Amino acid sequence: MNTLTNQDSQIFQQETKMPKSIYHQNWSKNLIRQIYCLLNSDIDPQVKIAQVLAIIGETYQVDNVVLLKIQSSVSQIYGTWGSNDRSWLESFIDQQWFTLASSSKEHQVYQFCQENVIVNDYRKVSYCEEIRSNEDLHCCILSLPLYVSHNFFGYLILQNDQSDRIFNCEEIDSLETIIDQIAIAIQQIKYQERIKKIELENKQLKSSKNNKSDYFSHVSHELRTTLAGILGLSKMLKQELYGPLNEKQKEYVNGIRVSGEHLLALVNDFLDLSKIEADKEELFLENVTVEDICLATISIIQPKADEQNIDIILKVSEQVDFCTVDQRKIKQILINLMSNAIKFTEEGSVTLQVEKVDNWLKFCVIDTGIGIKEEDQKKLFQPFQQIHSKLSRQHKGTGLGLALSRKLAQLHEGELTLTSEYGKGSCFTLELPLKLSQPNPNPIC
Repeated sequence: MNTLTNQDSQIFQQETKMPKSIYHQNWSKNLIRQIYCLLNSDIDPQVKIAQVLAIIGETYQVDNVVLLKIQSSVSQIYGTWGSNDRSWLESFIDQQWFTLASSSKEHQVYQFCQENVIVNDYRKVSYCEEIRSNEDLHCCILSLPLYVSHNFFGYLILQNDQSDRIFNCEEIDSLETIIDQIAIAIQQIKYQERIKKIELENKQLKSSKNNKSDYFSHVSHELRTTLAGILGLSKMLKQELYGPLNEKQKEYVNGIRVSGEHLLALVNDFLDLSKIEADKEELFLENVTVEDICLATISIIQPKADEQNIDIILKVSEQVDFCTVDQRKIKQILINLMSNAIKFTEEGSVTLQVEKVDNWLKFCVIDTGIGIKEEDQKKLFQPFQQIHSKLSRQHKGTGLGLALSRKLAQLHEGELTLTSEYGKGSCFTLELPLKLSQPNPNPIC
């Protein structure tokens, strides 16, 4: 450790050819520069504070240096240099330092520099009646308050067994500058502790998310297997393979099928959403024709549109040709958006419009439906949020479709947005970058 030598400190006590004010100024600059370099090094902040206390103790030629933390009127020795006897230090704090502290103004620089003498303002010496009769206080004590981020932290205390040691103004001024540097090191320690706590919480959260994803995968597999059996049997009953059904039985069988399909859709959406949140969802990127994706989507939702007499319109810009995406996931988004558009459109059309804007590919699903109120738009992309209307009661939904679609868009480094005017229709826009920054991940098994 680089410290001011004893010789330097002795010279400080002697007369020199150099004017005293200039000598003190240079001495103070060297000391502060030395501590500043130490505190700005890559050493652990706890070690820095210990070394700073050592530099102070050796430079000021005292017996002990104590960094005292005070919280809720409870004192704690935060750092120390000099005596290794913990019980002596605690006794010194309780019996000597607190006696002086209680006799002076709180959070103030002061020193007890001779027997029965206390300096409340270190430029003026005054006597304290409360400690004059105490014959045990034959030592020199200097105490300076320490603030961290403008909050009172505690005191830096220098103690010397020689009761005639007096700290001059220049020495105390230098210590006040050093204290500001110590406060920065303490703040660094607090930041490190906070970062470690956050990292631990993130690790625990990630582990919890992974466990949740594994749990949902297992439950989903069990539910899917059971639902497959229910849907298969309901289909066989509906086809009357084992005998005719009366009208009431047909109604019940159809109800079983519809409820089963709804539950299966909910399980699939919930599992996909959980996998994305647990960072387990991967993309299988491939170069595909945009028009093929659109036509495949329309072929799936066309029967539903025909049932409601809704016209499906496809508009693909001439500038649009290929895109690099996970084809299955993009179709999943478009099917969900167009199904919702058909659901909330009583008459008119649903348009799928694709265009290229700068380095982005935009899929716009535009309907002439009921539109969405502004207060509903804010919560629309949250899980299990659905618009309450006559049409939503007629058509069942999972409440996860739009939340999942936005997550899948963000997985492609894109975004899903909405513009809507109540009573006049809506436009959902899927924006995808023409080139993804991430490398092609492994295909999904």
